Amino acid sequence: MMYTILATGLLVATLASAQVGVSGAQTPQSSDYTPQQIADGTAFNNVSRMALENMQYNSDHRNTIGPSITTTNCTYENAQQRQEWRTLDPATRKNFTSAATCLMKLPPTHMTTAESPYYPGVKSRHDEYVATHINYTLNIHDTADFFAWHRMFIHFWEQDLKNLCGYTGVLPYWNWALDAAAPQDSPLFTGDAYSMGSNGKYIANRTDTWLALQDVTFPPGTGGGCVLSGPFSNTTVHLGPLDLPNTPNVNSTFQYNPRCLARDLNPYFTQTYNTYTNLTTTLLDNIYISNFQSVSQGYDAANNANKFGVHGGGHWGTGGSMSDFHSSPADPLFFLHHGMIDRFWTIWQNLDLYRRQNVISGTSTLGNSPPSAEMTLEDMLPFGFVAGDVRFGDVMDTLGGAFCYRYD
Repeated sequence: MMYTILATGLLVATLASAQVGVSGAQTPQSSDYTPQQIADGTAFNNVSRMALENMQYNSDHRNTIGPSITTTNCTYENAQQRQEWRTLDPATRKNFTSAATCLMKLPPTHMTTAESPYYPGVKSRHDEYVATHINYTLNIHDTADFFAWHRMFIHFWEQDLKNLCGYTGVLPYWNWALDAAAPQDSPLFTGDAYSMGSNGKYIANRTDTWLALQDVTFPPGTGGGCVLSGPFSNTTVHLGPLDLPNTPNVNSTFQYNPRCLARDLNPYFTQTYNTYTNLTTTLLDNIYISNFQSVSQGYDAANNANKFGVHGGGHWGTGGSMSDFHSSPADPLFFLHHGMIDRFWTIWQNLDLYRRQNVISGTSTLGNSPPSAEMTLEDMLPFGFVAGDVRFGDVMDTLGGAFCYRYD
């Protein structure tokens, strides 16, 4: 890898880094940066630029660098660009949240009349997404298709916002590393008309919670109750929760359980799992997909302290509805969080695209329990009430297949 060292001490990749996928040059490691550059986001931003350069190079040369690159009319130049929420103009933010609330009001589009008695909590098109995630939870986490399934899932939701509810923009993402110190103070949660809604109403006098599965005890967050202001203050959640602590969980999987959208923004989780240090070291120090996907989700047998990873940290750091393993898409913030997770995977892929674009590892059951076959790129990924099945191999390239997008 070739770098230019600026007077500021920052490392900037030269154009030669764009040929990582061709030349087999060494991808960057966290040891290439100082602890301060890792902690303040300098390293992550530098690596993100490298990945974009690689993506552009490989897009421009996709007919000459090998069979791993998908044939497509999409190019780096004509791809839609997904942006971080706070960089959107107010009109686009409002258009986005209006479309998200619209989807919650539309009737189901895929669930049939014959199926509806078995899914009493599915009342809207948005609920079909929640029910689908509930149904496949144990087949899309700690599995070979974790990243790919969620990439397709949020893409379908984005298309519904556009096609059914008039959204004219591109799916944004939430870079929680910017807010890790105090997520409750993030511009996303001001509660005004151009935000993603407020934190939950503060509930005082709560005690610490012990999570038996992870053997983690965590303090209460900064909210805990209903989202009181902003675009989602009048939202009614219909499904779940299935496995939240300190909360009455439903008795049956798809039970109708109307309640408010709750949040409990919690810096304990974001400071522990969602800092730039977490993000960057996970990205750079896991060159194999098996390790990268495990560490990202907190299924890291080699590190007992990493119980949640950046993925779980984002869920539990938001709290409330987002903390339920099964029904977390009830909160529209789920789709911005997984936009960041998809950006994270996209960067990892594009740091060495030739080796990483189509690499997968693992089975189709959480922790391989019960045991299941190793997945292949020919396997079909199911999307239930969301859409038809999709071939695994068609979800690996953001500039190919059904996709034509990149990140800023």
